Amino acid sequence: MAAPRILVVGATGKQGGAVVDALLSQSANYNFRILALTRNPDSPRAKTLAKNPRVEIVQGDPTDPPAIFTHAQPIDAVFCVTVHGKEGAEEAQASGLIDASIAHGVKHFVFTSADRGGERVSDVTPTNVPHIASKYRIEEYLKKAAAGTQMTWTMLRPVTFMDNLTPDFAGKGFAAMWNQVGERPIQLVAARDIGHFGAEALLEPEKWKGKAVGIAGDRLNFGEACRVFKEVTGKDMPTTFCVVGTVLKAVMPDIGAMFEWFKTGGYDVDIEACREEYPELQDFATWLKSSSGFVKD
Repeated sequence: MAAPRILVVGATGKQGGAVVDALLSQSANYNFRILALTRNPDSPRAKTLAKNPRVEIVQGDPTDPPAIFTHAQPIDAVFCVTVHGKEGAEEAQASGLIDASIAHGVKHFVFTSADRGGERVSDVTPTNVPHIASKYRIEEYLKKAAAGTQMTWTMLRPVTFMDNLTPDFAGKGFAAMWNQVGERPIQLVAARDIGHFGAEALLEPEKWKGKAVGIAGDRLNFGEACRVFKEVTGKDMPTTFCVVGTVLKAVMPDIGAMFEWFKTGGYDVDIEACREEYPELQDFATWLKSSSGFVKD
């Protein structure tokens, strides 16, 4: 029997890269081949992946699915991540790939979406955050398009990435916007853990088909996060002036809307249920120690 061929969109990015890593960690237990989709096959990450015999680098753009399927047939399963853009951009990225997947006999489609307030709320609520609402519309499109076809699906609904916290300007800006949320906690997840759930859904489609799974590893307000960061690293958490957070939210209204949503609603994944499914799920302290790149003094 031929090894299943798994197309991973964004294979050199945060989520797609985490899925590739998680799949490769299961090489001893499953037979598969990864089709790592990237716009730039000459990037350092793509070149590293190309050295693995389980990986085939596929140069392409998710907005041009006919070209992908022309050069990478057959494809048995797809992991789809979309990138923020102008209004309608994410839906365009996903819908074309969904349609092409059905037309070319893909058996299972995994879409990484976003939690919108817990399982039941997420099923019916887009939210007022543009990029999260886009993901809701993609979920609805996938369900309707796949109904009555051979293709099953899984929705992954992660929360805000711990990996957004970095020592550079972008990471400090993220921390400043988090600070402005006040005492209300937000939920966070390590990109590594999204990769685990993505790989599981791709490798065990019968178990995961028809499921929408929230993914979160911790729930902290800014002050709590600062205390954990200090305890783990011996340093203050990198941040910047709150006014910088205000400017960033004005310049990036989509992200600004998300942080405003955190003040009154926000994510509500059942973290304990998530950890029961995956006991190695990282909380913030574990992420800092194991995955973040921050070094303890």
